[in-house]
Amino acid sequence: MIKKQAGLTMISWILILGLLATQVIMAIRIIPVYSNHQTLVTVMNELAADSGMKGKTPKQIQKILKKRLNINSLYDLERDKEAFTYKKLSDGYVLTAKYEARGPIFKNLEFAAKFDHQVEIKTR
Repeated sequence: MIKKQAGLTMISWILILGLLATQVIMAIRIIPVYSNHQTLVTVMNELAADSGMKGKTPKQIQKILKKRLNINSLYDLERDKEAFTYKKLSDGYVLTAKYEARGPIFKNLEFAAKFDHQVEIKTR
């Protein structure tokens, strides 16, 4: 009876460790994606708060944004031409970042995360 309980306890621990390992692997794959998004949000918010944006065109703002993305090692977003859009306002622009990040979890299992953030940049 004691040997049977020890066997069940061992199987239980193996299952718990397997589930824990799965969650750790998923966290290792997914957390950097959210960290990169949080960095992008910070960059965009700082861009909106920058008083040096007065008189800038969308092309100039895009150049400044790409430089800041490069500094923060967000190379994929820097190269993604479709991720950022500008909408004209009376006193500036609305900069919108809308993109999807994908990555592998296990062999043929992937995750997809959609992000959308916008800031108002005053150019007047």
